[in-house]
Amino acid sequence: MIRLFLALVSSIIASTGTAWAGDESGLRRQSFVYPPMVLEQIGPKLKPEVHLGPVVDRSRAYLLEISEEEFSGKQPALVRNVWDRIRNGFVLPPLRGPLVAERELWYGQRKDLVANISQKARRYLFYIVEAVEKRGLPMELALLPIVESGFEPGAISTAQAAGLWQFIPGTAQRYHLKLNDNYDARRDIVASTEAALDYLEFLHGIFKDWQLALAAYNWGEEAVLRAVQRNQAKGLAADYESLSLPEETRYYVPKLMAIRNIVLSPELHGVELADIPNTPYFAEIDVRTPLDISSVARLAGLPAAEVLALNPSHKSLFISGKGKPAVLLPADRIEAFAHNIANYSSKSPRGIRKPPERKGVEKAIVGLKSLEERPL
Repeated sequence: MIRLFLALVSSIIASTGTAWAGDESGLRRQSFVYPPMVLEQIGPKLKPEVHLGPVVDRSRAYLLEISEEEFSGKQPALVRNVWDRIRNGFVLPPLRGPLVAERELWYGQRKDLVANISQKARRYLFYIVEAVEKRGLPMELALLPIVESGFEPGAISTAQAAGLWQFIPGTAQRYHLKLNDNYDARRDIVASTEAALDYLEFLHGIFKDWQLALAAYNWGEEAVLRAVQRNQAKGLAADYESLSLPEETRYYVPKLMAIRNIVLSPELHGVELADIPNTPYFAEIDVRTPLDISSVARLAGLPAAEVLALNPSHKSLFISGKGKPAVLLPADRIEAFAHNIANYSSKSPRGIRKPPERKGVEKAIVGLKSLEERPL
């Protein structure tokens, strides 16, 4: 099974022209010149030109442990659910070593945590997979919210990073994620996903290497470029595994690859992933009338907690009218909600109420992130 998967990965890589064992074009020395506008955006001055040496070469082809003859005739696995679709889209070269093995063991010993995260992912993963697939990006990126937030859209870190993709305010501003008294786009499922993929594509455009791009997503492109420059000045290799990185960034890609390996073979690791159908979980509906959470939930026939889980970007329990008018609801409740809101009257005794205090709302929205459970 593993050999079949690796053959499939190699076939996909070969078909898309990605630099790997048989592609000489990826072995040339690369240069990147920062555009002046980007230099101004990211602050402290960098050398305007950066040279990136090759980070993929023929000597790593042994990692595949399969012959060229096995590349042909392999077909993607039957798609029964979102997890199958994700597995079919894995294309990153395998990363081996003690850090990956350690993270696999860590997650394997916390089966309840993995199951809980996969349950939270039910609401969001189909949309993320669709977004990743439309851009032709590695499907490993769809698993990044596990590393970042455990698929908790209300998560906020000590560095004030927020949402599924953990945007800090500065990066959020660069990618046009609005933040005001009513609305935090970093917690918006749709807006933050598009911004995160924009950022990841930008980073890959700089480094031409997904491991370095991911490191930059965690540590910042400026910091990774400086680390690359330091290694190059010393005549050392400048790939991810050769750089001097802070502990969190050093574990970052191994954690993602460990999760990739667990999703690839959950039974091998003794974990159970929530069944996620390969169909949209939610849909958007524009709501111009200001409504509180209880009214939206009542009109949609849903628990208030479900409405909050899909609309964590609204910073008060008034989730429409001001800020962002679109509301996310389970796809199978859109029709009923549209019918009910058409007959809704704001003059009803059960209509609009004064929004509660912000402190109570934050407790309702944030939920459990379990930062203590996240290893560095």
